Amino acid sequence: METTELPLSLFDFTDFKAFMLKKGLPSGMYSHDHHNLQNWSKRLGYKSASSLSMVLTGERLPSEDMIERLVKDFKMSGREERYFKLLVDLERKKTKNQDVNEHLKQIQKLSTEKNSYSIDLQQFSAISEWYYIALKQLISTDSFIEDENWIHKRLRKKVSVGQIKKALKDLEDLEIIKRDEANRLRVVKPGLITSNDIPSSAIKKHHYGMMELAQEALMEQEVEQRQINSTTMRIKKENLPEAKKFIFDFIKEFSSRFSELESEDVYQMNVQFFELTKQLKH
Repeated sequence: METTELPLSLFDFTDFKAFMLKKGLPSGMYSHDHHNLQNWSKRLGYKSASSLSMVLTGERLPSEDMIERLVKDFKMSGREERYFKLLVDLERKKTKNQDVNEHLKQIQKLSTEKNSYSIDLQQFSAISEWYYIALKQLISTDSFIEDENWIHKRLRKKVSVGQIKKALKDLEDLEIIKRDEANRLRVVKPGLITSNDIPSSAIKKHHYGMMELAQEALMEQEVEQRQINSTTMRIKKENLPEAKKFIFDFIKEFSSRFSELESEDVYQMNVQFFELTKQLKH
């Protein structure tokens, strides 16, 4: 069965030098001797390896010019570039004994978004049943066992063994999960983002399934295991875009604050905001 090496992510590093060494001088491609530092320096457009060597040993920080060359050499995305520059600036502020709280907040924010992948509606339609996303989260836990009966029980017996087998295959086909060198399933696209405010039968089906589960949880789960509240209010139509954005930002903030990679339990949070009344034509 096909295996894959999990990709190196800049967002897993809090030291820009450690990332540079791992990315620029990876085992099997380069060694850390002067000759290969020289090769890397030439690739960056420098005649000498001294500047690069001093950055890697922490004797100096990279200049703006070197940062731009590294960004290009590493083929960084816009988010990766911002993160890399924040790490460099963080180190600069530390050397000057300056306040780093704001930088740490920005680094944390980008880091929590590190594994977000856009998925188009056609791809999402293949995994729109609620249990696909739940299964993906379950695979990420340390205690995960690749056994359909075990998964069936962990998902409260709300998904059949046949559905689980198909879901695993679909997630592999979409390369959301892959097998590592030990042939174990691993999630390689943890965060999936779909288009916002675009009508889709697949998205409707996904939300409908999650709302059905919420109804079942209301009856089946103890109050200590759930939190269900509601409020009814009057809102002006012109304020709807701002209200919807507020909800969207809250969900992202909630996930950023409480989502724990070490957790073995998977929870679902639904937020419903909809019109109770209908405008009548006079």
